[in-house]
Amino acid sequence: MVAGSALACLCGISLIAVSMGDPAGVGPELVLRGFSASPRRVHVGDPEVFRATARHFNLECNIREVDSPEAAYRLPEGDFAVLPVVGGVGAGHLSFGHPDPRFATVTVNSILECCRLAQSGRVSAMVTPPINKGVLHAAGYTFPGHTELIGSCAQVAHPVMMLVGRGLRVVPVTIHQSLASVASTLTRERLEQCIMITWRSLVRDFAIPTPRVTVAGLNPHAGEGGGFGREEQDLIIPVCDDLRSTLGPGLVGPLPADTLFHDRARAAYDAVILMYHDQALIPLKMLAFGEAVNVTLGLPFVRTSVDHGTAYDIAGKGIADHRSYHQALALATILAENIKRK
Repeated sequence: MVAGSALACLCGISLIAVSMGDPAGVGPELVLRGFSASPRRVHVGDPEVFRATARHFNLECNIREVDSPEAAYRLPEGDFAVLPVVGGVGAGHLSFGHPDPRFATVTVNSILECCRLAQSGRVSAMVTPPINKGVLHAAGYTFPGHTELIGSCAQVAHPVMMLVGRGLRVVPVTIHQSLASVASTLTRERLEQCIMITWRSLVRDFAIPTPRVTVAGLNPHAGEGGGFGREEQDLIIPVCDDLRSTLGPGLVGPLPADTLFHDRARAAYDAVILMYHDQALIPLKMLAFGEAVNVTLGLPFVRTSVDHGTAYDIAGKGIADHRSYHQALALATILAENIKRK
């Protein structure tokens, strides 16, 4: 997460690219209601969607189309800059709360253009409002989620998802897959990569020079010596032992997941690595629901996102919670500044 963002900062471009999100969800509302001059940003997507959203909510917003992020940076601070991408179908089909696969192409192109801008160093970071994978799959896109799409665009084979909130950082080794498939897809290579990418990101992006990382077990009581499953004995313990020889005593585990989230336990680590999606996200959302941030580790640039979905049930009603979006912008700025100082 260095080259592109560092270049943008060194060139004096303190600018964040924000994708559009699913037009039928709360994404465009969050982006418009959360607009301010700081941090400076360029919004990437369909200008007509943003205009229709502004009209729907009676928002006074000077939406200006631009042909580059540099042009957005030169606009007056009160202008809402939109960099159009191909694939727009017009706002006539837009109906809040009713997902429409016709918007899939512009939604995906919005993400990909943000990725390209960040990777080239023309923006300092990218921030993504929520998308709905089912809608995109219905349109023929097959990637499991945001993280995998951005990883593919950045040519990163193993991007890692971290959720951040209320001082807690959780990293699931496996993400969007069935619980039944987790044990069979936990490999030595996958676990090692996840630990190492997390460790390096804590040092480089979060400016923690000597990280403390705890690894959870997969099974209850971390397998209890093999009595409740062999994954700890056969995989997780050997990986942790081998990496500890390189990383030092700051790497701890595996420990039982159910004892890792009380106050005293959280004070003992900077990040915790867990084996599957809900093992990581349930405690995080118990502590910081609505204000947590999704960070993709292992990319050559900064990417943050909200911690929630499209919320079709409240889309268009003007009651969406903007805290996670604001936190995503704030964390993206902090990470970009940390990288700038390297």
